[in-house]
Amino acid sequence: MEYRGYREDELVSNRAALLLYGGEDADRRAWALEAAGNFAAEGPLVEARNLPELEPALQRNRGVVFVPAVLGLGLDGQSQILRCMQEREERPKLVLGLSMTPEDALQQGVLRDDLAYRLKSAQVNLSDPNVSEAIRARRHRAEEAMAAAKALIPPARPRQSTPHSVPRRAVKKSAVKKPVAKAKRARKPKAKRVAKRKR
Repeated sequence: MEYRGYREDELVSNRAALLLYGGEDADRRAWALEAAGNFAAEGPLVEARNLPELEPALQRNRGVVFVPAVLGLGLDGQSQILRCMQEREERPKLVLGLSMTPEDALQQGVLRDDLAYRLKSAQVNLSDPNVSEAIRARRHRAEEAMAAAKALIPPARPRQSTPHSVPRRAVKKSAVKKPVAKAKRARKPKAKRVAKRKR
């Protein structure tokens, strides 16, 4: 299998910006989703199909930004991507999709020379049968590893509610009124009190 710079399996897991060409649009999106899975803690995949979507996407510091059709952004959009790659140390991983080969796009003048040069060592030809086979094998291994990991985790037991699970409200002692001493004294007949005084 022939690679340009990085190997395909390295590009799916490292932060290098890259160019995916060949294959179908669904193949390029699936590859970008797999790359985003390696940076899941940094947020979901962000897709930019036009200039209004591209500008805020490039402002991100982390995560993966997928441009399904880099030629659809025009030369101005490609210039923004190149500037982001050159000037920003902290930036998202950029995955750029291209429906034709980079050579054909350069020949037709629809792909910037400097952007193509910058991505020269980070290109993946999804039409290559060997690359497709390698991708399928890697994804199959990942699915098996995920299934094995799920099998090791015991199912969570459902919580059973009991009649005493809700705490009773505490009754404040101050809320209970005690009989006042004055009330007892008020019950004594006045005659007895007078009699005591005479003695």
